[in-house]
Amino acid sequence: MRALLAGISGVNKDIVVANLLARLRAHGEVSTPAGSDTVAADPSELLTDSIEDALAAQGNELAGVLAAFRPTYQLAAWRRAGQAIAERIEAADPRHSLIAAHLTYYTSGRQFSLIDLPTIRRWRPDCIITLVDDMLDIHSALARRDADRHTNFRLRLREILGWRSAEIAMADLLARNLYPERAVPHYVVSIKHPAEMLYRLIFARRQYPLAYSSFPITAIRYDPDLRAAVDDIRAELHRRFIVFDPLTLDEGTPQVFDKARAACADGTTEIVIDAEEARWPLDTSGALTEGRADPYPMTLDPREALEVWDDMENQVRHRDLTMVEQAQCVAAYRITMGGRLSTGMYSELMYASHTAEPARPVLMYADPSDGGLEHPFLRNFNHRTFHDPEEWFDAIRQVTPSAEPDPQRPLF
Repeated sequence: MRALLAGISGVNKDIVVANLLARLRAHGEVSTPAGSDTVAADPSELLTDSIEDALAAQGNELAGVLAAFRPTYQLAAWRRAGQAIAERIEAADPRHSLIAAHLTYYTSGRQFSLIDLPTIRRWRPDCIITLVDDMLDIHSALARRDADRHTNFRLRLREILGWRSAEIAMADLLARNLYPERAVPHYVVSIKHPAEMLYRLIFARRQYPLAYSSFPITAIRYDPDLRAAVDDIRAELHRRFIVFDPLTLDEGTPQVFDKARAACADGTTEIVIDAEEARWPLDTSGALTEGRADPYPMTLDPREALEVWDDMENQVRHRDLTMVEQAQCVAAYRITMGGRLSTGMYSELMYASHTAEPARPVLMYADPSDGGLEHPFLRNFNHRTFHDPEEWFDAIRQVTPSAEPDPQRPLF
Protein backbone atom coordinates (compact mmCIF):
# COMPACT_ATOMS: atom_id res chain seq x y z
CA MET A 1 0.00 0.00 0.00
CA ARG A 2 1.18 3.51 -0.78
CA ALA A 3 -0.08 6.41 1.30
CA LEU A 4 0.31 10.14 0.90
CA LEU A 5 0.37 11.79 4.33
CA ALA A 6 -0.83 15.40 4.24
CA GLY A 7 -1.26 17.88 7.08
CA ILE A 8 -0.27 21.34 8.25
CA SER A 9 2.82 22.25 10.25
CA GLY A 10 2.78 21.07 13.84
CA VAL A 11 1.30 17.59 13.37
CA ASN A 12 4.79 16.05 13.48
CA LYS A 13 4.51 13.75 10.48
CA ASP A 14 7.96 12.33 11.23
CA ILE A 15 6.75 11.01 14.59
CA VAL A 16 3.62 9.61 12.95
CA VAL A 17 5.75 7.76 10.39
CA ALA A 18 8.03 6.40 13.14
CA ASN A 19 5.04 5.04 15.05
CA LEU A 20 3.58 3.52 11.88
CA LEU A 21 6.93 1.86 11.26
CA ALA A 22 6.73 0.30 14.73
CA ARG A 23 3.35 -1.19 13.84
CA LEU A 24 4.66 -2.48 10.49
CA ARG A 25 7.48 -4.19 12.36
CA ALA A 26 5.06 -5.63 14.92
CA HIS A 27 2.95 -7.13 12.11
CA GLY A 28 5.98 -8.50 10.26
CA GLU A 29 5.51 -6.22 7.24
CA VAL A 30 9.14 -4.98 7.31
CA SER A 31 12.23 -6.85 8.40
CA THR A 32 14.13 -3.99 10.04
CA PRO A 33 15.33 -5.19 13.45
CA ALA A 34 13.71 -3.43 16.39
CA GLY A 35 15.98 -0.67 17.64
CA SER A 36 17.52 -0.02 14.26
CA ASP A 37 18.09 3.63 13.38
CA THR A 38 17.17 3.04 9.74
CA VAL A 39 13.62 3.20 8.47
CA ALA A 40 13.83 -0.08 6.59
CA ALA A 41 16.64 -2.48 5.83
CA ASP A 42 15.24 -3.04 2.36
CA PRO A 43 13.56 -0.11 0.54
CA SER A 44 11.65 -2.66 -1.51
CA GLU A 45 9.70 -3.38 1.69
CA LEU A 46 9.02 0.19 2.82
CA LEU A 47 10.08 3.52 1.38
CA THR A 48 9.50 6.74 3.32
CA ASP A 49 10.25 10.27 2.21
CA SER A 50 8.96 13.82 2.44
CA ILE A 51 9.02 16.89 0.24
CA GLU A 52 10.94 18.75 2.96
CA ASP A 53 13.67 16.09 3.06
CA ALA A 54 13.86 15.93 -0.73
CA LEU A 55 14.19 19.72 -0.93
CA ALA A 56 16.96 19.67 1.68
CA ALA A 57 18.81 16.93 -0.22
CA GLN A 58 18.84 19.25 -3.23
CA GLY A 59 20.15 22.18 -1.20
CA ASN A 60 16.82 23.94 -0.80
CA GLU A 61 15.49 24.51 2.70
CA LEU A 62 11.71 24.71 2.74
CA ALA A 63 11.69 28.01 4.66
CA GLY A 64 13.88 29.62 2.02
CA VAL A 65 11.74 28.34 -0.83
CA LEU A 66 8.58 29.68 0.79
CA ALA A 67 10.16 33.05 1.62
CA ALA A 68 11.20 33.67 -1.98
CA PHE A 69 8.35 35.43 -3.75
CA ARG A 70 9.29 33.83 -7.05
CA PRO A 71 6.42 31.53 -8.05
CA THR A 72 8.25 29.94 -10.98
CA TYR A 73 11.22 29.09 -8.75
CA GLN A 74 8.96 27.73 -6.00
CA LEU A 75 6.98 25.52 -8.37
CA ALA A 76 10.15 24.23 -10.02
CA ALA A 77 11.79 23.48 -6.66
CA TRP A 78 8.74 21.51 -5.50
CA ARG A 79 8.58 19.63 -8.79
CA ARG A 80 12.27 18.67 -8.65
CA ALA A 81 11.87 17.41 -5.09
CA GLY A 82 8.74 15.47 -6.00
CA GLN A 83 10.41 13.93 -9.04
CA ALA A 84 13.35 12.83 -6.90
CA ILE A 85 10.89 11.00 -4.66
CA ALA A 86 9.23 9.46 -7.73
CA GLU A 87 12.60 8.23 -9.01
CA ARG A 88 13.31 6.58 -5.64
CA ILE A 89 9.92 4.86 -5.74
CA GLU A 90 10.36 3.69 -9.32
CA ALA A 91 13.85 2.36 -8.60
CA ALA A 92 12.91 0.49 -5.42
CA ASP A 93 9.35 -0.53 -6.40
CA PRO A 94 8.48 -0.84 -2.69
CA ARG A 95 5.67 -2.97 -1.36
CA HIS A 96 4.70 -0.05 0.89
CA SER A 97 5.47 3.66 0.83
CA LEU A 98 4.68 6.60 3.09
CA ILE A 99 5.26 10.01 1.51
CA ALA A 100 4.69 13.13 3.63
CA ALA A 101 3.88 16.48 2.05
CA HIS A 102 2.10 19.73 2.74
CA LEU A 103 -0.58 20.15 0.09
CA THR A 104 -0.92 23.81 1.03
CA TYR A 105 1.44 26.30 2.64
CA TYR A 106 0.76 29.28 4.87
CA THR A 107 3.15 32.18 5.15
CA SER A 108 2.77 35.92 5.68
CA GLY A 109 -1.01 35.63 5.87
CA ARG A 110 -1.19 33.84 2.51
CA GLN A 111 -2.27 30.29 1.67
CA PHE A 112 -1.03 28.69 -1.53
CA SER A 113 -0.15 25.34 -3.05
CA LEU A 114 2.86 24.14 -5.04
CA ILE A 115 1.78 20.56 -5.77
CA ASP A 116 2.18 19.09 -9.24
CA LEU A 117 -0.36 16.40 -10.16
CA PRO A 118 1.75 14.57 -12.78
CA THR A 119 4.55 14.26 -10.22
CA ILE A 120 2.25 12.94 -7.47
CA ARG A 121 0.79 10.42 -9.93
CA ARG A 122 4.29 8.97 -10.22
CA TRP A 123 4.21 8.30 -6.47
CA ARG A 124 1.15 6.08 -7.16
CA PRO A 125 -0.65 6.67 -3.83
CA ASP A 126 -3.65 4.45 -3.25
CA CYS A 127 -4.93 6.51 -0.32
CA ILE A 128 -4.52 10.01 1.07
CA ILE A 129 -4.46 10.65 4.82
CA THR A 130 -4.82 14.20 6.11
CA LEU A 131 -3.34 14.27 9.61
CA VAL A 132 -4.92 16.75 12.03
CA ASP A 133 -4.56 17.69 15.69
CA ASP A 134 -6.17 19.92 18.30
CA MET A 135 -5.62 23.59 17.46
CA LEU A 136 -4.10 24.22 20.91
CA ASP A 137 -1.58 21.42 20.39
CA ILE A 138 -0.62 22.85 16.99
CA HIS A 139 -0.30 26.32 18.54
CA SER A 140 1.99 24.91 21.24
CA ALA A 141 4.09 22.90 18.77
CA LEU A 142 4.70 25.93 16.55
CA ALA A 143 5.57 28.12 19.54
CA ARG A 144 8.03 25.53 20.83
CA ARG A 145 9.60 25.18 17.37
CA ASP A 146 9.99 28.96 17.18
CA ALA A 147 11.64 29.05 20.61
CA ASP A 148 14.04 26.22 19.74
CA ARG A 149 14.88 27.11 16.12
CA HIS A 150 14.00 30.82 15.85
CA THR A 151 11.66 30.12 12.94
CA ASN A 152 9.69 33.34 13.45
CA PHE A 153 6.63 31.31 12.48
CA ARG A 154 3.73 31.38 14.92
CA LEU A 155 0.03 31.32 14.10
CA ARG A 156 -3.11 32.50 15.81
CA LEU A 157 -5.74 29.87 16.53
CA ARG A 158 -7.99 31.24 13.78
CA GLU A 159 -5.16 30.91 11.26
CA ILE A 160 -4.59 27.31 12.34
CA LEU A 161 -8.25 26.43 11.76
CA GLY A 162 -8.26 28.16 8.38
CA TRP A 163 -5.09 26.43 7.21
CA ARG A 164 -6.35 23.05 8.41
CA SER A 165 -9.57 23.47 6.43
CA ALA A 166 -7.62 24.45 3.30
CA GLU A 167 -5.34 21.40 3.65
CA ILE A 168 -8.33 19.07 3.96
CA ALA A 169 -10.05 20.68 0.98
CA MET A 170 -6.92 20.36 -1.16
CA ALA A 171 -6.56 16.70 -0.19
CA ASP A 172 -10.18 16.08 -1.19
CA LEU A 173 -9.62 17.84 -4.51
CA LEU A 174 -6.48 15.76 -5.10
CA ALA A 175 -8.27 12.53 -4.17
CA ARG A 176 -11.01 13.19 -6.72
CA ASN A 177 -8.73 14.24 -9.56
CA LEU A 178 -5.39 12.45 -9.18
CA TYR A 179 -6.35 9.55 -11.46
CA PRO A 180 -8.76 10.12 -14.37
CA GLU A 181 -10.36 6.70 -14.00
CA ARG A 182 -11.00 6.57 -10.23
CA ALA A 183 -11.06 8.50 -6.99
CA VAL A 184 -8.51 7.82 -4.27
CA PRO A 185 -9.85 7.19 -0.75
CA HIS A 186 -9.17 10.20 1.48
CA TYR A 187 -9.41 10.06 5.26
CA VAL A 188 -9.04 12.82 7.83
CA VAL A 189 -7.33 11.27 10.87
CA SER A 190 -6.39 12.84 14.18
CA ILE A 191 -2.90 11.97 15.33
CA LYS A 192 -4.27 11.10 18.78
CA HIS A 193 -5.72 7.90 17.32
CA PRO A 194 -3.84 4.70 18.16
CA ALA A 195 -1.01 3.95 15.74
CA GLU A 196 -2.67 0.57 15.18
CA MET A 197 -5.77 2.35 13.87
CA LEU A 198 -3.85 4.13 11.11
CA TYR A 199 -1.85 0.97 10.35
CA ARG A 200 -5.12 -0.90 9.77
CA LEU A 201 -6.65 1.95 7.77
CA ILE A 202 -3.70 2.15 5.36
CA PHE A 203 -2.48 -1.44 5.21
CA ALA A 204 -5.36 -3.70 6.31
CA ARG A 205 -8.66 -1.93 5.68
CA ARG A 206 -10.07 -4.92 3.79
CA GLN A 207 -9.90 -6.91 7.03
CA TYR A 208 -11.85 -4.66 9.42
CA PRO A 209 -15.12 -2.74 9.32
CA LEU A 210 -14.74 1.03 9.68
CA ALA A 211 -16.84 2.35 12.56
CA TYR A 212 -17.51 5.80 13.96
CA SER A 213 -17.79 5.65 17.74
CA SER A 214 -20.57 7.86 19.09
CA PHE A 215 -21.01 8.45 22.82
CA PRO A 216 -21.96 11.25 25.22
CA ILE A 217 -19.23 13.83 25.79
CA THR A 218 -20.62 17.11 27.11
CA ALA A 219 -22.94 15.60 29.74
CA ILE A 220 -20.24 13.43 31.32
CA ARG A 221 -17.05 15.42 30.69
CA TYR A 222 -16.58 16.20 34.39
CA ASP A 223 -17.65 12.82 35.81
CA PRO A 224 -14.54 10.60 36.21
CA ASP A 225 -16.54 7.38 36.63
CA LEU A 226 -18.65 7.88 33.50
CA ARG A 227 -15.57 9.04 31.58
CA ALA A 228 -13.81 5.83 32.61
CA ALA A 229 -16.73 3.74 31.33
CA VAL A 230 -16.56 5.50 27.97
CA ASP A 231 -12.78 5.12 27.84
CA ASP A 232 -13.08 1.38 28.50
CA ILE A 233 -15.53 0.92 25.63
CA ARG A 234 -13.42 3.14 23.36
CA ALA A 235 -10.38 0.96 24.05
CA GLU A 236 -12.34 -2.20 23.27
CA LEU A 237 -13.69 -0.78 20.01
CA HIS A 238 -10.18 0.27 18.97
CA ARG A 239 -8.88 -3.21 19.82
CA ARG A 240 -11.40 -4.93 17.56
CA PHE A 241 -12.06 -2.57 14.62
CA ILE A 242 -10.93 0.49 12.68
CA VAL A 243 -12.55 3.28 14.67
CA PHE A 244 -12.86 7.00 13.99
CA ASP A 245 -12.95 8.43 17.50
CA PRO A 246 -14.31 11.97 18.10
CA LEU A 247 -12.34 12.35 21.33
CA THR A 248 -9.08 12.34 19.39
CA LEU A 249 -9.93 15.90 18.33
CA ASP A 250 -11.37 17.71 21.34
CA GLU A 251 -10.93 21.46 21.15
CA GLY A 252 -14.21 22.94 22.36
CA THR A 253 -13.86 22.64 26.13
CA PRO A 254 -15.71 25.36 28.06
CA GLN A 255 -12.90 25.82 30.63
CA VAL A 256 -10.51 27.36 28.10
CA PHE A 257 -13.04 29.85 26.82
CA ASP A 258 -14.36 30.68 30.29
CA LYS A 259 -10.80 31.40 31.42
CA ALA A 260 -10.16 33.50 28.31
CA ARG A 261 -13.37 35.47 28.82
CA ALA A 262 -12.50 36.21 32.45
CA ALA A 263 -8.94 37.22 31.50
CA CYS A 264 -10.15 39.65 28.86
CA ALA A 265 -12.58 41.17 31.33
CA ASP A 266 -9.68 41.70 33.77
CA GLY A 267 -7.34 43.07 31.11
CA THR A 268 -5.00 40.05 31.38
CA THR A 269 -3.02 39.46 28.18
CA GLU A 270 -1.79 35.91 28.79
CA ILE A 271 -3.32 32.79 30.29
CA VAL A 272 -1.81 29.40 31.11
CA ILE A 273 -3.74 26.32 30.02
CA ASP A 274 -3.08 22.84 31.38
CA ALA A 275 -4.06 19.52 29.84
CA GLU A 276 -7.08 18.97 32.11
CA GLU A 277 -8.59 22.29 31.02
CA ALA A 278 -7.82 21.80 27.34
CA ARG A 279 -9.47 18.46 26.63
CA TRP A 280 -10.86 15.10 27.76
CA PRO A 281 -7.89 13.24 29.32
CA LEU A 282 -6.56 10.59 26.95
CA ASP A 283 -4.13 7.73 27.43
CA THR A 284 -1.76 8.40 24.53
CA SER A 285 0.40 5.29 24.99
CA GLY A 286 0.49 3.58 21.62
CA ALA A 287 -0.90 6.67 19.88
CA LEU A 288 0.46 8.21 16.71
CA THR A 289 1.77 11.03 18.93
CA GLU A 290 3.81 8.75 21.19
CA GLY A 291 7.30 10.18 21.63
CA ARG A 292 6.49 13.83 21.06
CA ALA A 293 6.88 16.55 23.68
CA ASP A 294 3.91 17.24 25.94
CA PRO A 295 2.26 20.45 24.68
CA TYR A 296 0.97 21.41 28.14
CA PRO A 297 1.04 23.62 30.07
CA MET A 298 0.93 26.27 27.36
CA THR A 299 0.46 30.03 27.29
CA LEU A 300 -2.11 31.80 25.12
CA ASP A 301 -3.37 35.28 24.42
CA PRO A 302 -7.00 35.02 25.65
CA ARG A 303 -8.21 37.16 22.75
CA GLU A 304 -7.22 34.35 20.37
CA ALA A 305 -9.55 31.91 22.10
CA LEU A 306 -12.49 34.31 22.00
CA GLU A 307 -12.06 35.29 18.36
CA VAL A 308 -12.00 31.65 17.23
CA TRP A 309 -14.99 30.40 19.27
CA ASP A 310 -17.68 30.57 16.55
CA ASP A 311 -15.42 29.07 13.88
CA MET A 312 -14.35 26.32 16.25
CA GLU A 313 -17.93 25.40 17.20
CA ASN A 314 -18.86 25.14 13.53
CA GLN A 315 -15.84 22.95 12.83
CA VAL A 316 -16.69 20.66 15.76
CA ARG A 317 -20.10 19.93 14.23
CA HIS A 318 -18.71 19.28 10.77
CA ARG A 319 -15.72 17.35 12.10
CA ASP A 320 -17.90 14.66 13.64
CA LEU A 321 -20.05 14.37 10.51
CA THR A 322 -16.84 14.03 8.49
CA MET A 323 -15.92 10.99 10.58
CA VAL A 324 -19.42 9.54 10.16
CA GLU A 325 -19.00 9.83 6.38
CA GLN A 326 -15.62 8.07 6.54
CA ALA A 327 -17.10 5.10 8.42
CA GLN A 328 -19.26 2.19 7.29
CA CYS A 329 -21.37 2.12 10.44
CA VAL A 330 -21.94 4.06 13.65
CA ALA A 331 -21.23 2.29 16.95
CA ALA A 332 -23.39 4.26 19.39
CA TYR A 333 -22.85 3.81 23.12
CA ARG A 334 -25.38 4.67 25.85
CA ILE A 335 -27.14 7.67 24.32
CA THR A 336 -28.90 8.45 27.62
CA MET A 337 -25.79 8.03 29.78
CA GLY A 338 -25.66 10.70 32.46
CA GLY A 339 -29.42 10.82 32.79
CA ARG A 340 -30.41 12.68 29.63
CA LEU A 341 -30.47 12.24 25.88
CA SER A 342 -27.16 13.27 24.30
CA THR A 343 -28.07 15.90 21.71
CA GLY A 344 -24.65 15.57 20.07
CA MET A 345 -25.17 11.84 19.59
CA TYR A 346 -28.71 12.43 18.38
CA SER A 347 -27.55 14.74 15.59
CA GLU A 348 -24.84 12.25 14.54
CA LEU A 349 -27.27 9.33 14.44
CA MET A 350 -29.88 11.34 12.55
CA TYR A 351 -27.20 12.31 10.03
CA ALA A 352 -26.00 8.72 9.62
CA SER A 353 -29.54 7.42 9.20
CA HIS A 354 -31.15 10.13 7.05
CA THR A 355 -28.52 12.35 5.39
CA ALA A 356 -25.39 10.31 4.66
CA GLU A 357 -25.35 8.68 1.21
CA PRO A 358 -25.61 5.80 1.50
CA ALA A 359 -27.13 5.74 4.98
CA ARG A 360 -24.82 4.25 7.60
CA PRO A 361 -26.17 1.47 9.86
CA VAL A 362 -26.59 2.67 13.46
CA LEU A 363 -25.74 -0.08 15.94
CA MET A 364 -26.54 1.09 19.45
CA TYR A 365 -25.60 -0.36 22.81
CA ALA A 366 -28.01 0.72 25.57
CA ASP A 367 -27.76 0.14 29.30
CA PRO A 368 -31.30 -0.05 30.77
CA SER A 369 -29.97 1.42 34.02
CA ASP A 370 -29.40 4.72 32.21
CA GLY A 371 -33.14 5.20 31.74
CA GLY A 372 -34.68 7.38 29.07
CA LEU A 373 -34.73 4.65 26.41
CA GLU A 374 -38.40 5.37 25.69
CA HIS A 375 -37.55 8.91 24.63
CA PRO A 376 -39.68 9.67 21.53
CA PHE A 377 -36.66 11.09 19.69
CA LEU A 378 -35.09 7.63 19.64
CA ARG A 379 -37.77 6.60 17.14
CA ASN A 380 -36.64 9.25 14.67
CA PHE A 381 -33.71 7.30 13.22
CA ASN A 382 -33.17 3.73 12.08
CA HIS A 383 -31.09 1.69 14.48
CA ARG A 384 -30.63 -1.68 16.10
CA THR A 385 -30.34 -1.73 19.88
CA PHE A 386 -28.29 -4.21 21.89
CA HIS A 387 -28.14 -4.72 25.65
CA ASP A 388 -25.27 -7.21 25.65
CA PRO A 389 -21.85 -5.76 24.72
CA GLU A 390 -20.66 -8.92 22.96
CA GLU A 391 -23.78 -9.02 20.79
CA TRP A 392 -23.13 -5.37 19.94
CA PHE A 393 -19.51 -6.11 19.00
CA ASP A 394 -20.64 -9.08 16.90
CA ALA A 395 -23.07 -6.87 14.98
CA ILE A 396 -20.30 -4.36 14.24
CA ARG A 397 -18.01 -7.19 13.16
CA GLN A 398 -20.58 -8.34 10.61
CA VAL A 399 -20.45 -5.03 8.73
CA THR A 400 -18.66 -5.93 5.50
CA PRO A 401 -15.31 -4.15 5.12
CA SER A 402 -15.05 -2.04 2.00
CA ALA A 403 -11.86 -2.04 -0.02
CA GLU A 404 -12.24 1.39 -1.59
CA PRO A 405 -14.84 3.61 0.07
CA ASP A 406 -15.42 7.01 -1.53
CA PRO A 407 -16.87 9.20 1.22
CA GLN A 408 -18.80 12.33 0.32
CA ARG A 409 -17.86 14.41 3.32
CA PRO A 410 -18.87 17.76 4.75
CA LEU A 411 -15.46 19.40 4.92
CA PHE A 412 -14.42 21.04 8.17
